[in-house]
Amino acid sequence: MSKSKTLDGALVRKHLKRILVEAVPSRWHLLVLSLVCIIGVAAFTAALAYSTKLIVNDIFVAGNADAAYKVAGLVVFVALFKSLFAYANGIVSVVFTRSVSAAYQKMVFEKVLHKDMWHFMGQHAAGQMARIKIFGSASGKVVVNIANKLPTELATLIALLVVMFLQDPIMTMACSILFPLIFWLVSTLTKRIRALASAEAEMEGAYFAVGAESFDGIKTVKTYGLEKKIIKRFNGSIDVLEDRILSIAKLTNATVPLMEFLGGLVLGSFVVYAAWQTITYGKTPGEFTAFITAFLMAYQPAQRVTKIWVDVQKSLIQVHNMYNMLDLPPKLPLDGARDLDGDDNSIKFENTSFAYSGKKKALDSLDFTIKSGERVALVGRSGAGKSTLVDLLLRFFDPTEGKIYIGGVPLNDVSPCVVYKNCALISQDVFLFDGSIRENIRDGNPDATDAQVEDAARKAALNEVLGNMPKGLDTQVGPNGRSLSGGQKQRVGIARALAKDAQIYIFDEATSALDGDNERAIMQNLIAELTGKTIVFVTHRGSTLQYVDRAMILEDGFLMGFDTINALQSAHPNFRSLFNLDPVAAENSVKAS
Repeated sequence: MSKSKTLDGALVRKHLKRILVEAVPSRWHLLVLSLVCIIGVAAFTAALAYSTKLIVNDIFVAGNADAAYKVAGLVVFVALFKSLFAYANGIVSVVFTRSVSAAYQKMVFEKVLHKDMWHFMGQHAAGQMARIKIFGSASGKVVVNIANKLPTELATLIALLVVMFLQDPIMTMACSILFPLIFWLVSTLTKRIRALASAEAEMEGAYFAVGAESFDGIKTVKTYGLEKKIIKRFNGSIDVLEDRILSIAKLTNATVPLMEFLGGLVLGSFVVYAAWQTITYGKTPGEFTAFITAFLMAYQPAQRVTKIWVDVQKSLIQVHNMYNMLDLPPKLPLDGARDLDGDDNSIKFENTSFAYSGKKKALDSLDFTIKSGERVALVGRSGAGKSTLVDLLLRFFDPTEGKIYIGGVPLNDVSPCVVYKNCALISQDVFLFDGSIRENIRDGNPDATDAQVEDAARKAALNEVLGNMPKGLDTQVGPNGRSLSGGQKQRVGIARALAKDAQIYIFDEATSALDGDNERAIMQNLIAELTGKTIVFVTHRGSTLQYVDRAMILEDGFLMGFDTINALQSAHPNFRSLFNLDPVAAENSVKAS
């Protein structure tokens, strides 16, 4: 997890200005509605406070019973419209918040999805989604707090201060000495809150990651009795998050007791002052009642202003993290890059090496060429570097040394999108999206007709499976194809690849979950269908070798041999050992050929 940077004042102002410029102008209609509601709430709140003067002076002091009906009607009218404006403002606030949050969540999701594979190394999907959610929510809070909630409370506070000033300017001026003190307190607290909130996204990400990982691996958890271990990890992540939230809550609410005390002190002083003014100078009780009411009503918006500002500071930490992600330039060129030669599907590794960060080389000085249209088996023990070689060919990663060519074009000069367009990967653990079988096959080619989808399904030997499904190709597969067996998922994956009509096909143990008969049927279909295509079979199964022209064997990242099956079988003991082949039969086979 990366550590978030604590924001200073300059960064706060920079991010605040940027997000308001980005988010507010395009939502001007919501801003106008907010301003109307803000003015309405402030005006009618002030009118409600002022009405207490009429209640005391016109009814109780004057002893006028008829005035009670007029004043009561006025109070009901003011309260009704205050509540209507407050209700409308609340709805606008929610719509405003969700609009901004959704926009930034979409932006961050798109940015993350286009990042190179290094970004996803060691990252849990749930943690990624937690950060996207937090970044969007924080953005919405910042914009709405500044554009809606803060102006509402400030306008209400100013309107009530006007009522107070009209009743007693001296006491109003005396109350104003509280504001510098409150401002200093809030400024002090926000610095500490920013420091505490800096890692909150990572903590929430860890919390989601532990939970999601546990449910994804529920079979392993149950089989090995790991419930206690998982519960302990999950509880630990919750406790860490709760401690951070509690620390922030303590600071956020630290203004409450101080403001309560200062408010009580001012109110007590004003009672003594009001009594003296009434008895000595004959001022009406209604004036002081209106002042006290306005003062008491002003306390809540003043308190909310401090909480809103603290919340803005906290949310800006996540906005800062979000902009750090959004502002990163793409590592790999997407525009102006070369295209591949569609008629030449050859693959060449030229003195190619690769090492993961901080580790020894996974591939070391590979030199080989796969001819266009050739079928090659890539074999080796687990950890030999087969998956890394495939990742480099697909340009998930770039080699640390040397070059890779497809059709004579260096991959460094080609956009990853072009590589993905020309290559199809069918892995052992096929990933299917929640939807129908038809939709998953069509993911290989969004423009494929129903006839093309059905043809791809037939060539992947899916017809037998579909015959047992009432909805056929429209059968829902569930999240990651959980309603299908491993072999059924692999057949859907193969059909998806066939629908793509790529130039290079990589089958990474793509038939490992199939029985012998189905594997033979599919392999025969593939050989017939993919004539002229370059095919790489990553395999541990000897039955696959009959379908290839040559095989290459990797050991500890080194290329130990690249030749016909008979030649490798005769010359390489490790090759024979991988497939339990007979060296005598191999030698006779070579002589016969």
